[in-house]
Amino acid sequence: MRSILQDLTPEFLKILNMDKIYWYEGWKEYKQKHPRLISEYEKKEDLNKEKIKERLQDIRRKDFDLFKQDWENNFLSVKKEMVQKLSRNAEHYQLKRGDFVVFIMGMLGLNSHYYIDTYYGTVIMVDSFYHFLNNVDIRETVDKAILEFINNRPVDTKKALFGKLLSQIEKIIYDTKDINKAMEKIVKVLYDNVDYYNWVGFYLTDKNEKNILKLGPYLGEPTEHVKIPFGEGICGQAAATKNTFVVQDVSKAENYLSCSEKTKSEIVIPIIDNNGNVYGELDIDSHKLEPFTIEDSQFLEEIINLFVKKYV
Repeated sequence: MRSILQDLTPEFLKILNMDKIYWYEGWKEYKQKHPRLISEYEKKEDLNKEKIKERLQDIRRKDFDLFKQDWENNFLSVKKEMVQKLSRNAEHYQLKRGDFVVFIMGMLGLNSHYYIDTYYGTVIMVDSFYHFLNNVDIRETVDKAILEFINNRPVDTKKALFGKLLSQIEKIIYDTKDINKAMEKIVKVLYDNVDYYNWVGFYLTDKNEKNILKLGPYLGEPTEHVKIPFGEGICGQAAATKNTFVVQDVSKAENYLSCSEKTKSEIVIPIIDNNGNVYGELDIDSHKLEPFTIEDSQFLEEIINLFVKKYV
């Protein structure tokens, strides 16, 4: 189960390891680790490259140093207090709804907190640097931000489900050494828990035949398509273009290999190795028309990102 509250401030503080003239480079490295969150933050604050550079130049190194010192000396106990309060009052904070998390992050000290929507729920981003600069109690902000969110936003069951499943799959990838067993477990988690994922399987690029996809672990009705050339059908097109393919109605697809009359839609996520070659793909068929949203694409692409980092 993912933690409801995470502290990412130490990653921000790595900027201090650089001379001030390189702080913007440090910001870019920070953004590379959390591209979605920080890009949305920049949009909310209307920040472009020049504005970020200007803001970083306005920050005194002395303030950064004091902030780091304060964080290292005090935040562990503050975080422990917040986590205990949330855990003891889980019903009050509606933690079971599962569609939000709190990220404590060092940002540019412009506002106390933000709501960032993602495929796995809403991230309540709390700027730790803002609280230091303005001498504001971060515990009060976290409390206020959570209550404001749960009282004004209906539960997003799909995002809550994806957040839960992503945590399970992260653990599978972390704990499982054998790639084939990992694929089997990932397929099972997706097939068993998402009701419109009616066929889930991996295809892997054949090591002996160039530009051929070979069927790997799967769950669902048996398929005759145990080998698919690059370019043929939805799977072959995803491999040939190295892009995610989403087909909401397969009856309207010109280049489609029919597996079952029940299949109405399909989504395919290519697996690209570090050399830019197609290692394989994750293929999902549904018996429903137009079931896939941007959240499905982002959720499945994140699974493949984790998979590639560990195994490919």
